[in-house]
Amino acid sequence: MKIPKFVTISFDVDKTLFRQPALTQAARGLGIGKKWDAIDQMYHRKRITLRQALLQQFQLLVGMKLLDILAEVSRVPMMRNIREAVDKLLGLGLSVILCTDNPDFLCQYLVEQFGFRGFVSSKVAVKNGLIIDDIEPLPDKRLGIRKYCAWMSIPLSKTVHVGDGLNDVPVFRVVGYSIALNASLEKARRAASHQMETDDLLDVYRHIQSEMSSASASFSP
Repeated sequence: MKIPKFVTISFDVDKTLFRQPALTQAARGLGIGKKWDAIDQMYHRKRITLRQALLQQFQLLVGMKLLDILAEVSRVPMMRNIREAVDKLLGLGLSVILCTDNPDFLCQYLVEQFGFRGFVSSKVAVKNGLIIDDIEPLPDKRLGIRKYCAWMSIPLSKTVHVGDGLNDVPVFRVVGYSIALNASLEKARRAASHQMETDDLLDVYRHIQSEMSSASASFSP
């Protein structure tokens, strides 16, 4: 019986699928850019935790129309060939999901646009088309992916994670394989199984296909 090398592949969102942090860019068009950036600065200066930063930033969206937020998000540059890469990864038999500290409404947008099959994310409730103050941040993506894999009965050892940032490093360390995609941080590059620089998500597919093919070639019953 052939044992697959990988079962699931998860993608970070900011600077992995979007070339820039999506909601950070959207915040400027929504008139809350300075407040959003000030919270980021407090986090980077270690005056607040990541959980506190996410909570305060998402609270800035409360009362806004979801459609207005997504209209701004749609203007943020993205990787090329996301839909094609997702389709081809699905064709390899992989479950293709998102793993991010961004809100679930942003993940749902990406699911609808590109065909991802699920997501692990922060929770920000929407009611009657408006963001409401019912928020549960996900500052620890490692905890999120562990819960997802346990729920789906998927071994972490057969999970791939693709990301670029500091909060991807703990995920890199618990999954079976990882790709640092366009990562500027040395710590992220060192923690990953593989590094890649590209603006085309099909390159990720080609690498995964190659890894799976080499595993198949070396398999002996």
